[in-house]
Amino acid sequence: MTSGITHTPNTSPIAIITPGIYEVTFSVSGTEPNQFALFVNGLPVSGTIYGSGAGTQQNNGQAIIAFSAADVLTLRNHSSAAAIGLATVIGGTQANVNASIVIKKLD
Repeated sequence: MTSGITHTPNTSPIAIITPGIYEVTFSVSGTEPNQFALFVNGLPVSGTIYGSGAGTQQNNGQAIIAFSAADVLTLRNHSSAAAIGLATVIGGTQANVNASIVIKKLD
């Protein structure tokens, strides 16, 4: 975990403690076609709705976001037509990562 960012595992909110410009990249492996987006303080971030047309495709997204101190970032199912399951055991016999997010401070 990077200083200036806090997150409790198995929860949605990611707290941005240190204000600045950040690059946010995400990847989701859903089991159905899906749309995911980034939200800051409960509001969608413009230009961050990314979709996947098949349940076997990864859905990747990226944005540059200016955060204020105490902003809360979440990655959410935006407007998928159905409930989205996160895929496990893809391509082998072991459980795998099915969602990830990388947050890099640029300034």
